[in-house]
Amino acid sequence: MTRHPPTGDRLTLSPALDAGDVTFLAGFSRLAGGVARIWPGQPAVPSPWVPCESGCCLVLVSTRAVAEAAGQWLRFLITEFLGESHRVDGWVSVPGPLGRASTLLIVEAGDVFEGSTG
Repeated sequence: MTRHPPTGDRLTLSPALDAGDVTFLAGFSRLAGGVARIWPGQPAVPSPWVPCESGCCLVLVSTRAVAEAAGQWLRFLITEFLGESHRVDGWVSVPGPLGRASTLLIVEAGDVFEGSTG
């Protein structure tokens, strides 16, 4: 299995997701151009997070993602699907809208913290 180095656009998952879980979680985004999966309690916009093909990390795929939605989705995915069986760690810089500061999302053992970078 390929392990990705920290790059500021992905969070590590340990243990890695299996192929079925990768497909399931990827269904919450619109990456394939179709309709995103709907689940009770999820944020109103499609997920900006997608597991990598190896299942070892969550990647922020939407550069247009509003920082608030990225944090909300991360909390939702951890609470509903990942928190009991996977550890999520790392940091991601989420670009702010036109001229606004980026938001830094830091995740330690599934706890999500948000802060401004500028």
